[in-house]
Amino acid sequence: MTDRLAPALRRRHILTTAMKVIAQEGYCGLTLRAFAGHCGMTAPGLLHYFSGMPEILVAALRLRDESDRAELAAMLASTRTLREALDTVVGYNAARPERARFYAVVQAEAIDPEHPAHDFFRERPTELARLLARSDTTAGDEALVRHVLAVLDGLQTHWLLDPDTFSLTDAWTTVADALLGPTAQTPIRS
Repeated sequence: MTDRLAPALRRRHILTTAMKVIAQEGYCGLTLRAFAGHCGMTAPGLLHYFSGMPEILVAALRLRDESDRAELAAMLASTRTLREALDTVVGYNAARPERARFYAVVQAEAIDPEHPAHDFFRERPTELARLLARSDTTAGDEALVRHVLAVLDGLQTHWLLDPDTFSLTDAWTTVADALLGPTAQTPIRS
């Protein structure tokens, strides 16, 4: 990249590039030098914006979450039940396979406790459960949402492995009908 960008725009470019590259190649084994090349930069130039690949990875995950929360906020505001909220999230993810792939690849690699995103993924289910169940729900509602999110992670993995024959939305509907009921009777509090 030969054009000069303001620092905030350059950082955003680096992070969006990280999401694309890591979704395709994974994080483990990706060198700073190779990644800098994807950004059209040198490794020392990249280090002007970030301290290294671990910081880039976690910042990219946070950017993805912030962007998703911003986009989903309006959609979720009109939902009246947990089922409607989760249906919205599944539809949102199904329409964004590259973002879903980035998340799934890093999540799988982050099983290793030494991975820089390990803590991010350990904490994320609780944060998402609070977001979806609303902050004033009981602990039981939050636990249900955590379990359903775990199921969704599995469905998403199957979809990413075989997107031509595995429909994420159809599989979710089948599972959600069994777990939450077909009439979406699991209320959430606003």
